[in-house]
Amino acid sequence: MKRLIFICNWFYLFSLCLWTGGMFLLGILVEIMVRISLKDQPLVASSIMNKIMDVFNIHIIYTCIVLMVLAEAIKFLVAKYSSVGYESQIVTKRKYTREICLAIMIVLALYIGSILRPEMHAMDKLKKANPADQKLQIQFDRYHSRLTWIYTVNMVLGLTLFYIHGKEMVRFSPRRETLQ
Repeated sequence: MKRLIFICNWFYLFSLCLWTGGMFLLGILVEIMVRISLKDQPLVASSIMNKIMDVFNIHIIYTCIVLMVLAEAIKFLVAKYSSVGYESQIVTKRKYTREICLAIMIVLALYIGSILRPEMHAMDKLKKANPADQKLQIQFDRYHSRLTWIYTVNMVLGLTLFYIHGKEMVRFSPRRETLQ
């Protein structure tokens, strides 16, 4: 049972690392590199970024969500039904802070992948068909700004989950009272 919990923690942390690190890598580094390298070819740059972000926002993040939810479910079931005495440590003031952060991240990721991404693709096609229309560019910039803010919130929540998980993993011995 102990190995199962270790494996679940590993999958949880691995998925969180891919998710949070991927948002940082794609949202900052890849976009800057593609936009700078292909600034003379904005249609090619847009096409490359769309393909990269589609793979990340759908395949990678959704796989990470499944692995993380599965790990949490297994840990919950082990804590509830196992006779080995496993209790997850609570290191925050509220009992379900970690789960709430993960739930918010999942909702935001589903919003990005299922709602915002198709809207951005449709707006991008309209923008490419009518490059002189400034209203389309403004609307696309609003979508991109929303995506950037959601990515930022998800990165902060991901880092929060790393912090909480790290506090759960660290075991401190009880403090000794010093004589004064």
